[in-house]
Amino acid sequence: MAVESLVRKLIPSTVLVARNPLFCAASCVVDATYGRYAEWRTGVKMPPLRYIVRTGVGNNILFPHLYYATAGHKVWQYFFSEGLANLESNIVDIGCGCGKSGAALRDFRYADVEFSGHYYGFDIDTALVDWCNGHFPPDHFTFSLVNGKSSLYPASGKPQAEKSLAVCQDNSIDLVFSQSLFSHLLEEDLENYVRESFRVLKPGGAMCMTFFCLEDLETLGLLGQRWSFAHKIGRAYVENEAFPEAAVAYERDVIVGLAQAVGFSSSKVILPTYQSSLLCKK
Repeated sequence: MAVESLVRKLIPSTVLVARNPLFCAASCVVDATYGRYAEWRTGVKMPPLRYIVRTGVGNNILFPHLYYATAGHKVWQYFFSEGLANLESNIVDIGCGCGKSGAALRDFRYADVEFSGHYYGFDIDTALVDWCNGHFPPDHFTFSLVNGKSSLYPASGKPQAEKSLAVCQDNSIDLVFSQSLFSHLLEEDLENYVRESFRVLKPGGAMCMTFFCLEDLETLGLLGQRWSFAHKIGRAYVENEAFPEAAVAYERDVIVGLAQAVGFSSSKVILPTYQSSLLCKK
């Protein structure tokens, strides 16, 4: 744990690693070798390594390709088993990255059954949005760029539009979810996405967002080891003052209170682990 803590202080975000010229050069070699093998082995079109690294690697920074190909299956198994979505649902994925979750629905085949709903992906990274739009069928998948204030994306340092999910109509979505989005948002952007999620959801629809919950981290004995969240900005606790959006935590009552304030009929924190989940129903 001491080594992990040191590495996190030296490299607060894999986004910074992905932009390093030496890493980019090395990643081209991986793309041309292991990346092609992973495509053949899994049947999943692989984004460039430098794109995968920006959005989560499952603790394997050089060879996360199998993680990219398989991680989304567990997400949909959970959402489908809980009745939060199905193959006909309209779904919003905020912080979609290079399509790790969406790929599992895009490639789903069982007899003649396929995903027939619509999947809206949103991300702050232009390159990732462009890659997704070039590798997902537009009849069932739409990927859009959003603005946001982030020390990790200086070119995107514009305030969020009032309706950041503008391509989605009011009361049109069955499920809004994110994986490790709220763990990178300060209060203004966090509040915006909670409001926008409520706006686009159908009555009875669900919002499920992972985030760093301070109380759960403490209960699990993870504070003071890999993370400290020793610095406070408003009601957010951040790991690194120079790059505050690299890792952000909130107290449980703050997150639940935001959801209640915009009108969700129920909201609770579930599945405590290194990131917990906020589950809300409209």
